[in-house]
Amino acid sequence: MTTVDIIQTKDFIKQSSRHSSCFHEGKMEKQNTIVTQKIDIPKQEVIAQKKYSLNESESIREARIRSLSHWSHFTPSNESMASAGWFSCNVNDRVICIYCNTICHGWTINDDPVEVHTRFAPQCPFILSMPSVNSSPNIIKDTIDEKFEPSHPNMAEISRREATFSNANWTENLPSIESLVRAGFFCAGINNSVTCFYCNGSLHKWGSKDNPMIEHARWFPYCTYAKNLCGNQLYEKIQTSKKKLILMKNKVDKDQLTPLVAARLDLPIVERLRSQYSLAIIKRCIEDQLKIKNDDFKSDIDLTIACSILQKQIDIIQGSADNIRIPSKSQQLNSSSQSLKQSLGECFICLTEEKQLACMPCGHLCACVPCGYALHSCPICRKKIQGFMRISS
Repeated sequence: MTTVDIIQTKDFIKQSSRHSSCFHEGKMEKQNTIVTQKIDIPKQEVIAQKKYSLNESESIREARIRSLSHWSHFTPSNESMASAGWFSCNVNDRVICIYCNTICHGWTINDDPVEVHTRFAPQCPFILSMPSVNSSPNIIKDTIDEKFEPSHPNMAEISRREATFSNANWTENLPSIESLVRAGFFCAGINNSVTCFYCNGSLHKWGSKDNPMIEHARWFPYCTYAKNLCGNQLYEKIQTSKKKLILMKNKVDKDQLTPLVAARLDLPIVERLRSQYSLAIIKRCIEDQLKIKNDDFKSDIDLTIACSILQKQIDIIQGSADNIRIPSKSQQLNSSSQSLKQSLGECFICLTEEKQLACMPCGHLCACVPCGYALHSCPICRKKIQGFMRISS
């Protein structure tokens, strides 16, 4: 038998639960000391067991999720970032792992948070503690409808939606009827309102400069038709702009910030943290929390982690942007999308737009988004369509 010492800092890692078969010794000192556990592991199992050496407390996990509450990207989502071990640094989309000290920024829609973390820090305790999952080929990163069920199947055809915009029902000149129909809307006949055939979302009070497709995705972000119509890049841009606008509206006024911060510097947790961090670090963390999130830290551990993250950034970056990793794999994606673009061709239905949808489960690429959603069976093999996969050229 080989004895392996697993050493974990008490600040961020919870001591493993007691197992009668393998737990031999556990020692816990006062705060800020080291927790040491001795576990007897067969020699051949040492490498495998190391994967599960990190036992993160629930309070740390919850603090990580809260740190990303203001995350501006729609994809990758704040949930996927938190699950991959990333904490927000409160600087644009900069994130850090507190276990391996890897710092990243400049995220794109094509970045997989777990893959990026694994690529930059393969020996990170958080990554090694995750269940091993076979990575899927990075060919197409789009979602498939779980069920192809339009709310108004009788309005799935473009011509039927267009017929609802009669003079009696629709009195607006702009936006154009063609753009509304293509965006999935039909006229509801009440106060110039329109309704999406797929998600049943309704909009009215249109402006002359409004783009129906963009407004559809902005107000109904979970409509699969709107998402597929926009394509991933435009859809992500719309959702990110929306989130940034909401965050801007929620910011605390600068004149209000100073007294709010001063009041919080008298808290007991601040006095305790001053033994580890400078007052400037603590003050900056409180300022960022109030300014960016317009809210207090939910617990003492949130402020403690925020101070640690800020100190780590100062120590690691040291004024050089080269110490911050950029996860984007744009060159690989551009080359793969170029080869894909050459093979798409025209929509089988309208012969005008480019093919954008692959029918599922057969996988045949056959139609643009507006035409595809009017189909019930694949025009190539005649199999019933259960969903679509959006192909980006």
